[in-house]
Amino acid sequence: MESKPIILPRGLIFLSSLWLIGSWFITMGYRQPVQISSASYTPSFRLMLLCIVIGLMIGWPLLRLSRQAQHHPIIHTFLDLSVLISLVQIILWPLRLITPWSSLRTASVDATICGWLLIAGAIVASVMGSERRGPRNLAMFACVCLCLLGPALASIGFKYGFNDIELIELSPLMAVHTLTDGGGSQPTAMQWRWIGLLGIAALAMWSVLIAFTMFRSRPSPLAD
Repeated sequence: MESKPIILPRGLIFLSSLWLIGSWFITMGYRQPVQISSASYTPSFRLMLLCIVIGLMIGWPLLRLSRQAQHHPIIHTFLDLSVLISLVQIILWPLRLITPWSSLRTASVDATICGWLLIAGAIVASVMGSERRGPRNLAMFACVCLCLLGPALASIGFKYGFNDIELIELSPLMAVHTLTDGGGSQPTAMQWRWIGLLGIAALAMWSVLIAFTMFRSRPSPLAD
């Protein structure tokens, strides 16, 4: 495979900005609420974050896995992740000015979104160097399941009366929905525990992927 120069993903920056603007107009609109307060804005901001999560977990993998194979998939994925995580910081932290969320609650939402994005990034990077449709379709299916499995199981649980089930661990959508519903209170110990497990899972996936890539690229002693 011919090596290509590694450059900043300007197309991703442009498309991500469009997604953010679209999410803003869909959830916020162009009219101010009748009573301007944190209580009137917070539901729209929560919905906007859910739209952003869908873009990160489904839109970005679909964009990358529909393009040609990359010679350095891990490096390209790290560049993409640096762009996406930076955009998340620009959007998320200013929301503290007009929402009741505490610093720790905002940090927990931030860590949750970034943790799930790192897991999706590991899945994308594992197949982005291949031209085969099978692994790419399977990776895309995995990203969709990660994002939508939680709401699907939640709807089934609500239908059959399991309203008190812990949903934060099931998907980024349910985690963000749960964390942003806490108002000005601090995240619970259980919520921090799930965030810690999420970080461990992301670290484990990237460690295995990098180790496998290094082992595969190592020249065979029988090659001489």
